[in-house]
Amino acid sequence: MPSEVAEIVRQSFEAFNARAVDEAVSLFAEDCELLPFRAQLEGIAYRGHEGVREFVSDMAEDWNTFRIDPLEVYDRRDRVAVVGRVRALGRASGVEVDSIAGFLFELHQGRIRSLTSHSNPEQALEALGIRPGIR
Repeated sequence: MPSEVAEIVRQSFEAFNARAVDEAVSLFAEDCELLPFRAQLEGIAYRGHEGVREFVSDMAEDWNTFRIDPLEVYDRRDRVAVVGRVRALGRASGVEVDSIAGFLFELHQGRIRSLTSHSNPEQALEALGIRPGIR
């Protein structure tokens, strides 16, 4: 049975995949920080509830479809690492993405305080203290 924090993370993926912005915002702390792939490439961060809204809007602008399906979930109290399958289709470029990535969530008082995406899923696991091959 998933822990409470793992369930919150699962709900965040569902909300994001459904583009249910208000539902997604409700799962994040007011002082949250998101570092998805795009933000890291541009050297920025999405902050606060407005940042969550901006991130979802930016994704809709860049991608015809974008979906992340969690494959593995590891939780350690208030931190959760997820290995997930990312599938997307670029809006302007038509580029197709189908890859495995990692996501590290930190929660506080039942809300997501930070989210960092990793193109190498092992990095998310290592950040949680899980060594590759030893889970």
